[in-house]
Amino acid sequence: MPDNPTDEDFLAVVEAIRRQDATLSPLGAGIIAAISQRVTEDSRTFAGLFGIAHALVLREINLLCGPQAPIEIVRRDARTQRTHLKLTVKGNVLMAGVLDLGGIVAK
Repeated sequence: MPDNPTDEDFLAVVEAIRRQDATLSPLGAGIIAAISQRVTEDSRTFAGLFGIAHALVLREINLLCGPQAPIEIVRRDARTQRTHLKLTVKGNVLMAGVLDLGGIVAK
């Protein structure tokens, strides 16, 4: 992707992620795309950028974490519930498959 991805570029990555893993919701794929494309790496910023309630983002993050999950929690601020994330090995493998689909080029 270009250094400053457009909305269309970002949505293309989200759709490509969903094609790779049909079990992911659009929100879950968006979170993974945001982390992988360095749009944001925390829950509160993601919620603000996309106009989504932080509680919904946190719920989705909980679904995306765990054994063999695409993301993991790096740290969480107890006061604000801001959750910092990174891709796991599974998340990186998922993104490698997405970026190999052609037309989507990594930074």
